[in-house]
Amino acid sequence: MRRGWALVALNGLAVACYGLVAWRSGYLAHIHSSVFSSVDAGSYRDVADWIFGVRANPHASIQRPVFYPLILGLAMRVGDEYGVWLVNVALWFAALNLAGIAAYRFVHQMWATIVVFVVMATNVSLIVLTFHALTETLVLALLALWSYGLTRLTGRITPSQVAWVLLPVSLLTITKPEFELLLGLVIVVLAVLAWRGERPAMAAVAIVLCLSPVMVQVGLMLAFNHFVGLSKIGETTIRTYYMARLYAALAHSSDIRAQALLTANLSNIAVVQALLAHPGEALSMFLRILRENLTSGSNFITASNPLLGKAVFFTNYVYAAALIVAAPLAAVALWLKRDGRLALLAAAALNVMVAGGLSFWQGDRLTVIALPVWLLALTLAAAQILSRTQKAAA
Repeated sequence: MRRGWALVALNGLAVACYGLVAWRSGYLAHIHSSVFSSVDAGSYRDVADWIFGVRANPHASIQRPVFYPLILGLAMRVGDEYGVWLVNVALWFAALNLAGIAAYRFVHQMWATIVVFVVMATNVSLIVLTFHALTETLVLALLALWSYGLTRLTGRITPSQVAWVLLPVSLLTITKPEFELLLGLVIVVLAVLAWRGERPAMAAVAIVLCLSPVMVQVGLMLAFNHFVGLSKIGETTIRTYYMARLYAALAHSSDIRAQALLTANLSNIAVVQALLAHPGEALSMFLRILRENLTSGSNFITASNPLLGKAVFFTNYVYAAALIVAAPLAAVALWLKRDGRLALLAAAALNVMVAGGLSFWQGDRLTVIALPVWLLALTLAAAQILSRTQKAAA
């Protein structure tokens, strides 16, 4: 009963935080003009219009998987830009509550729920992102749902556990293809657990069914764009962002866009050869981009809101410091408890960081989406170490 009232109080706090940031940022008064104000949002709308037969197949469809544009198109047809905003708000609240409940199920202490919920609810960047037709809010909710699914995972795998753990990752992958890495890892883990389980055939069927969204996306790409894969966004990011910046650094040039013209059509072999020829510079560039993304501000907070801008910078620096602390804590906890759920949370956070070291000029939105998974990993690791310490002291 107390947990229920605590969750109600936390949601009240979330409403207050959202209202304050929405009002202070100015977005609440300009929802109609803000939702599609970014270039990326416009590309998602183009794909949504194509899905619903409003326009011909746009070039963006080879870059943007259909899951988010499908949700976007449905929201637009129900409530235009306001419908998109309301969907994002619902996803934001869902992410807070799912992450908070997951924290309690991991640690079995109410303080864990409070910490996770409050940190996420007070993040200015995540609130501001709800006013834009971008994938980040959906990714946040799916990561929180997946984290909750991990709390239901036991050594004896069942079809329902497969669905809780695999389906959210499948949907993540057809929202942001960068999660292919996490998807592959989760498939391997579930396949091993299924093989050792009492009903391996049923678990295998559940795995195949949960992968159907990925199969549909691959089929759509093959049918409409004659491309085998989820999308070309990964290739584009590596070539026109990361490789372009690497080439600019090697040439001692500041003109990244000029280098992008040279790197856009590099073959896979040429990319690998360039990386192998300059391994130190390649690693240094990756770490530099990742650091910039982790400690940058939000691209959606203007200079007219210096207070919110400073808040984002401050919290991102605090998060960066927390990540530095979280890595050894998670390693110690894994050594002590051998908790596979903690390993998967850490892997999800690492997946986001890998993608966060490849692209830039996006503000903090590439890395802030990892907040629920690394926050839960840090909370779980700290609780496990504290529990072991208390037992040793007793």
